[in-house]
This record gives sequence, structure tokens and C-alpha cells, in this order.
Amino acid sequence: MARQVTQFDILISCPSDVRKELDIIKETVENFNRMFGAVNNASLNVKHWSTDSYPESGGHPQHLLNKQFVFDCDAAVAVFWTRFGTPTESYDSGTEEEIEELIKSGKQVFLYFSDCPINPSSVDHDQYQRVLAFRNKYKDKGIYSSYSDIEGFKKSFLNHLSLYFVKLLNGGSTNATVKSTLSIIGVQSGKAVEHPKINKSYYNNSKFMNEKMNSISEIFKEIESIIIPLKMSVVETLQPEKQMDNESSWLSPEVKYNMNKISSILKDQTRGFDSIFNSSKVQINEIIKETIERYAKENNVNLNDIDEFFNIGELMKQHQPIGGGPHGLSPSYSLVGSDVEKQKYKLIMDLYWKIEEYKQFREYLSIIDSKCSLELAVSNSGTSFDEDIDIKVYINKGYLCKVDWDIPYPGDDILETINHLFNRIFKPQKTVTIAEYDAYAVFNSNVALPLGLLGEYSTEKKLENDRNEYTNNIETIFCYEFFQDDEYDIICYKQKYLKQNSNIFLPSKLFFNSPPTEIKYEISSKHCAELIQGELRVLHD
Repeated sequence: MARQVTQFDILISCPSDVRKELDIIKETVENFNRMFGAVNNASLNVKHWSTDSYPESGGHPQHLLNKQFVFDCDAAVAVFWTRFGTPTESYDSGTEEEIEELIKSGKQVFLYFSDCPINPSSVDHDQYQRVLAFRNKYKDKGIYSSYSDIEGFKKSFLNHLSLYFVKLLNGGSTNATVKSTLSIIGVQSGKAVEHPKINKSYYNNSKFMNEKMNSISEIFKEIESIIIPLKMSVVETLQPEKQMDNESSWLSPEVKYNMNKISSILKDQTRGFDSIFNSSKVQINEIIKETIERYAKENNVNLNDIDEFFNIGELMKQHQPIGGGPHGLSPSYSLVGSDVEKQKYKLIMDLYWKIEEYKQFREYLSIIDSKCSLELAVSNSGTSFDEDIDIKVYINKGYLCKVDWDIPYPGDDILETINHLFNRIFKPQKTVTIAEYDAYAVFNSNVALPLGLLGEYSTEKKLENDRNEYTNNIETIFCYEFFQDDEYDIICYKQKYLKQNSNIFLPSKLFFNSPPTEIKYEISSKHCAELIQGELRVLHD
């Protein structure tokens, strides 16, 4: 017959010199499950980086482990002997970080120090001093135990494990008291709070945007540093016979005649070549000039000489009879001129596109910055898991941002980058006490097929992919049902499972056009007979 089983995840956190204890910890947990688990409808499950982590990029190794499973654990067992471990971004070792963060979150940590004998020549003195310093830090807090042999550790750990979890499961009474206790909580700086404080973003003043501006400023400077040297007029270049008369007067009439004839033939050939490969002088579009000048004025960029800034000399555009692009499907041309002229022209065009990109970022992020947001989580502070949890959040009309109306759509030039930043802007990030929502729908992206053997994408298909990805991101993160009545905007979603003594974020941050003063909620679940109702008071600056 099916029954409810409460599962607890136990993190094993030990430096590399602790090996025998790892096997003892796993064996002891199995013994606990046999002796106490079945009669209490409970199960302990061990977690260790060697079996429960997976390769992932995008952060410090310890940060990735925390995100993958460390922060989701209900308790930890940590053992030190002579080694302290490798430093992380915030702590002197990964084990220390796991212990400190779990203690801060109010979770149980079984901490042990080994006094087992060891060959002194094999001890890293610096590592061992760090172990002693850490041990000394907790000596008056009564949260660790020491042992001098493996059997002593085995007996101590089984005793401590049993005392803690049997008491937690039964509380001195029958199993009938084991139940879930559900509520909606606020989150501030990654921690649960009784009254959440409204959040404001300042993305337009972020390092990301400052770097964009700095990049634009550098291109301005580089363009201004390029001076196009004076050239002879086009008329002069097309009259080589005049130059020849002036520069070669010492030649005989017959030689001059032959040289002029050759020059005439070359001119005729060049004229024929130009009739096949049309060429024209490169002109910088007025819209491009206006865009660059307006940016310079608005951002106090001093252009010493506007005409010289846009001077690209006698740069020509030589059109080709065959299309360009990877498959010859689009128009093509080559630039004809000096290297300096080509360099300056490309820098001006690069500057224009970077300004356009910056404008799109600024417009998009300004709208996000004009909103305010809250991070909320559903909490189970009881001693049993729950499932099929239906959650309704009530916000007074006019405050909540509607995804289709109030969340901006990014410009084409920034779609790809916004897709990369999407989760950072709209999705709460898991912490040591609060897990991420994990029941998002999976969408099949409409991936563009390569146009040829080289696997290049057309610009149109790339843009279509970016748009599809953004739409999928919106539908994934904001996976609520939205309703309205006479008084409230209502968002509804389902949390399939929530284990005891744990918290899980709502699928997204909640964005508001103006700060609400209170938020009401209703929760119903499979294992709770009563409808739970509550209210959060929202704090403002």
C-alpha cells in the first residue's frame, strides 16, 4: 500500500584526507534507515560532490556545487583531520563555506574533528594550522565532537544522527503530528523575511552599461586620431600625359608618343573595367552622421572638427558582379583606397552600430528600472512533505505588471544579449535557504537550419531564432495563470512537491508599476485539508 515518506538530504562535506569516514557515514545512514526510517516513514539520503555534481560552466566551482545540490540539503556532516581544503571566493575552503552557510540558514550540521594519529612528515603544516584555527573558533559553541579512532567516530555519528532525526520526526509524540505547514514568505538578500522590502533596479548605471559607453568613447578617440593625408585631385590623376610632359621633357618625341599611346590604351581599358565593375565614392549616410553627432552632444563627447571626423578621403566602393555572403546570395562590394581610409570608415560604421545597440539597451533597461519588484517563496516549515500545492497570489488592481503590456520587448540588435541576461533580470536565484522553482515547461525552439555546408545562418533566420527564444523565456519564467476580479489581479500556479523544512521561490520575480502595500495569498494542497490564507505587508523606502 502506498504511504507518505519524508526524505531528508544529508550533505557529506570533508577535505581530501578524510576517506575512511566517508564510507562510515554512508553505512551509518543506511543503518539509520533500517532501524528508524521505516517505522517513522522517513528516509535519509546522502549527497556528495563525487556522486551528485555534474560538469557546468559559468561560475566558481564551489558556487556551482552550492547551486546544484548543497543549498538544497537539509543537514550536513563535516569531518576535519589535517587538511582544511581549497579556498573559495568567500571562504578559506569549500567545506568551511558549506558549514557556515548551512549554519546561517538554521540547518543542522554534524561537525567532527579527528585526533587520529598520523605520520608528522605527511602533514601540511599550513593546512593543519587552518584546521586548528577553525576548531578553536567553535570550541565554546558546543557544535562539534572529536574522536581518536574510527570506531569512536562510528558510534558517535550514529548516536548523534539518531537523536536528532528521531526527535525531529516524532517530537515526543505519534507520527500523526507529522504534517506540512505551508505559507508564502518574502525574500530579502537571499533570506526569508516576515515583511519583504520592495526592490529597485539600476541597470542603466551598471558596470555593463558603463563598459558599453567606455567602448564607444574609445572608438571616438581612435577615429579622431586618424588624419587622412591630402591627395592630388581626381582630375590630375586622370591626366597622366600632363605629368609626363612636365616630368619627362628630356625624352625624345618618339618615346613620348609611345608612352602617351600606352597611357591612352590603359585609360580605355580602365574605362571598360569600370563599366563592368561599377565603382562609386563612399558617402557616409546623413542618418549615421546625425546619430553619432547626437550621441556626442548628449554624452559630452567633444568633436574638434566634424568635417575632419567624417573625412574618409577618396575611398571608393567597387561593386562585384557576383553576390557576396557565404553563398553569393547578397550584394557585395570591396573598398578601394588606402589602408587608413578603410580603417577610418570601418571604425565610423562600427561606432554607429555600437551607438544604436547602446540606445536599444538604454531604452529597454530604462523601462525595467522604472518598475519595482519583489521576490517571494512558498515555504513548508512543517515536518512532512506536501504535494499538488495550488497557490493564488492577490495584488490590488493597477499595481502588478502585465507581461504582455508592461514588460518591454528588446530591439533586434540586443535580443541575443537580453536572452543571455534574461534569468538574471527576471528569475530569482537560489540561495542556501531557498531553492529555485523547478517545474518550468520545456519549449522546443524553432532552430534555423544552416543554409549550406559551412553551417552559416542567414541574418533573418538568426533574428527569428532570437525572437523565438525571447518569447520562450517569457512564457517559461512567467508561467502563471492570470485572472482579475473587481478588486484584485490574481496570479495562480502549482507547486508539484515541497519537502519538509524547505522553501522554493515563485517562478519569477513579481514586477510592479508602483509599490503595493500588501499581498494576500491562498494555498491548498493534497495533504492539508484546510484552505490556508495569509497576508504579507510590503515595506517601502
